[in-house]
Amino acid sequence: MNIIIFKTSVRDKNDLSTIRRKMDNLLGTKNWTFALEDEDKILRVVSASSYVPAIRKILMRYGFICEELPYSLDEFKV
Repeated sequence: MNIIIFKTSVRDKNDLSTIRRKMDNLLGTKNWTFALEDEDKILRVVSASSYVPAIRKILMRYGFICEELPYSLDEFKV
């Protein structure tokens, strides 16, 4: 399973509504979430495959910035 984290420029629920259908079609409704309260407007994707290029394409098509952030579960080992 891949966990992919993006910093985006999606500001609010109105922005989110413009990409929701495309994201649901690509990833399924329960495999992606936004943290709009975060200053980086984080998009979190959980998927068996890496959809980075497709996700970037969707967001950029609608005028949003989308930057993949490094993420590793190894950071959280206790």
